[in-house]
Amino acid sequence: MEMLDKIKQKALEEHIPIIMDDTLEVIAKYLTKMRPERILEIGTAVGYSAICFSKYLNDDGVIDTIERDGKRVKEAEVNIKKMNLGNKINIYEGDAVEILPIINQKYDAVFIDAAKGKISLFSKRSFKDDKTKWYYFCG
Repeated sequence: MEMLDKIKQKALEEHIPIIMDDTLEVIAKYLTKMRPERILEIGTAVGYSAICFSKYLNDDGVIDTIERDGKRVKEAEVNIKKMNLGNKINIYEGDAVEILPIINQKYDAVFIDAAKGKISLFSKRSFKDDKTKWYYFCG
């Protein structure tokens, strides 16, 4: 079993919410076409989706992912390190509403797998300008 499969299996066994295969398949089609420079993920969990998304980044691309649960952050850090993606995936611990202004970046794609009630706050702070094509996904 590959490392990514082990991460997925462990998350499922522990009832940790991760991106489902069919959702990943749809998002992968968009990411393949756009080869984003920057992806924002809100709701890291164990890092599974960020790891999956990383293969669609352009060569210099980066994923910023935000997670409130400290235990999940630690597990995600271990998983990302195991996959040798520490140079591609940045994990921020805290509430996205507070973290986004600190990161102060704009993104080509945003994946929100967290508090859907805060979507309008997230979107105002995270998308590139209106002249740039970007994608917004909710898990």
